[in-house]
Amino acid sequence: MVSEHNDAVREQFRLQAASFSESGFAVRGLDWIVAELAPAATDQVLDVAAGAAHLGRALAPRVAHVSALDLTPEMLAQGQRLATANGLRNIIFLQGDAMSLPWIDRQFDLTACRLTLHQVADPRAVVREMVRVTRIDGRIAIIDMVAVDAPPVAAEMNRLERLRDPSHGRTLTLAETEELLTEAGARVIHRVSREQPVDVEDWMERTATPPAVRNEIRGRFAAELAGGTPTGLYPFHADDGTLMLTHTWAMTVAVPLA
Repeated sequence: MVSEHNDAVREQFRLQAASFSESGFAVRGLDWIVAELAPAATDQVLDVAAGAAHLGRALAPRVAHVSALDLTPEMLAQGQRLATANGLRNIIFLQGDAMSLPWIDRQFDLTACRLTLHQVADPRAVVREMVRVTRIDGRIAIIDMVAVDAPPVAAEMNRLERLRDPSHGRTLTLAETEELLTEAGARVIHRVSREQPVDVEDWMERTATPPAVRNEIRGRFAAELAGGTPTGLYPFHADDGTLMLTHTWAMTVAVPLA
C-alpha cells in the first residue's frame, strides 16, 4: 500500500514538476514561513519531501547549509535548476523517502516540511523521522493545510481533495499534527495559522483534473454556496466572480525532548 501510494505521488509530481517555478502557488507563503522560522546563520537545515525545494531555497541564503530530499527526481531536477539560476551554492538535492530519512540521529538544527503531510502514506512515520534527525537544541517545523475539527466535514474535504488529486492522502487537523509530534518525542512550542484563498480553476489545472471530475467539484461548491452541507473548503466568489476556495495553513514548531 505504501509503495503504491509513493508511486502515485511520484507520478503526480513528475507531471507537475515543470510548473513549479518562482511564481504563483509554488512560492505562496514563503516570506511568512521564513519570517516565522527566523533561522540562524549557522543552521544546518533539512527540507523534507521538498519537491522543488521552494522552502529550502528560500532558507538557503539565511543559513549555513540546506539538504533537500524528495521522492520525485523531476522535482529535484527542477529545484537544482532554480538553485543554480539563483546562485545558491549551499543546498544539495537528494532522492529519498521521507518515511526513512538517510541520516543518523540528531543531524539538523532545523528540520522542516511544507505542504507535505497531507500527501504522504504514513504521516506518523514522517514526523517520527523528522524528530529523530533533529538536534536536541534544534526545531521541527511542519507547515501544511489543516482540516476542521469536525469529522464529517473533514472527511468531505479530503474526499474532494482526492477527487482533484488521487495522490492526496489525508489533510490532518491541527490537533492530529500536534499529537504526532508528541508521540514522536517532541514538544510543541509555537503554532500559527493563516487563510490562503485559492482559485478553484487553477487548483484543478495544476493536477490536470479530468473535466468530469472538475464539474463534480464545481457542483459540490455550488451546492454549498446555495446553502448545502459544508465541504470544509469554504468556497466563495471573488469580487470579479472567480470561484475560490479557502485553505487554512498552519505552522507547528516543536523541539525534541532530551
